[in-house]
Amino acid sequence: MRILLASNYYPEHVGGIETVAATLASGYRERGHELRWIAGEIGSRPHARRRDDVPVRVWNGIERLGFPYPLPSPAAAIGLDRHVAWSEVVHLHDSLYALNVAAFIATRRRRRPVLLTQHVAKVPYPNPLFRGLQSAAYATIGRSVLSRAEQVVFVSERVQGWFESRVTFKRPTHVIENGIDTDLFQPHADDRRGSRPLLLFVGRFVEKKGVRLLRPLIEATPSCDWLFIGRAGDVNPSTWRLPNLRLLAPMQPAQLRDYYAGADLLVLPSSGEGFPVVAQEAMACGTPVLLSESTAAGLPAIHDVVFTSTLARDDLEDALQRALQTVTSDPGLRRRVASCARDRWRADTMVARYEEQLEGLVR
Repeated sequence: MRILLASNYYPEHVGGIETVAATLASGYRERGHELRWIAGEIGSRPHARRRDDVPVRVWNGIERLGFPYPLPSPAAAIGLDRHVAWSEVVHLHDSLYALNVAAFIATRRRRRPVLLTQHVAKVPYPNPLFRGLQSAAYATIGRSVLSRAEQVVFVSERVQGWFESRVTFKRPTHVIENGIDTDLFQPHADDRRGSRPLLLFVGRFVEKKGVRLLRPLIEATPSCDWLFIGRAGDVNPSTWRLPNLRLLAPMQPAQLRDYYAGADLLVLPSSGEGFPVVAQEAMACGTPVLLSESTAAGLPAIHDVVFTSTLARDDLEDALQRALQTVTSDPGLRRRVASCARDRWRADTMVARYEEQLEGLVR
């Protein structure tokens, strides 16, 4: 097949959607398909492109406010038409990003079928302006794109349920959970723990990821070491000046694996997500995760191997204490967590399921 893949950014931006898109791009090519991958390229982090990648320079200034929305130039958006014309089928990641909307419009002119993966539902932004813009966008652009796409796939049952109550789809939707590189993300052979628990957060330092909720937890656990890996957005933890908190910049997956495997617990109190890729990667390394109840509810089958919280302050502190007690008292927990993740989230399984969907659209 000739597949056109479109996503918000390339992996150099660092984020879940772009990580999944990169895994699919590699998987489609390994299976012999011709692929062009269009995504936004940030000037400060240029893409290490393959021959058939099509980077589009985008303006990304609004991301510092916690609202990542890359905007291409009008000329770049119009230029997508020739790539759509080349393709047999188009795979879009998310319904609202400007590049994807422009590509979708071109598919209607060129009569190319679209497989759309919707990664997130409504994000509870603290800024009322962003909440209003998001609601209006989903009620108009999002509904139009989702209802007209030939096939829609969701990454979790929670995201699927949110949209199915609001959109009428062309055909029944599916859930395909994101896959990860289980050859890379695996437990350390030497699993000895340090004398002080190491608690890890990985992601952008933004309100959506629940970063502000972590400050009182860090202050309440002076006997624990905390490590944040990411970059500042609308929250800057470096200003907290907490003695048991260390910050590191985003890093390559091979480096990140060692931090996952070395941590006792990944704490990710985010909201409005499908199921975070960083949680999957950490679990594949054997590291338990503490998530919001709403995020964990999207994949009910893993309920027994994750810790959850409503994210209310008292409940989050209690959930953290329960998690720490279990992590230190249950020697088989890390093995069960790793087994669950590695059995469930193999990248080749995800690629095969998407390949099947794409083939069904071009027959």
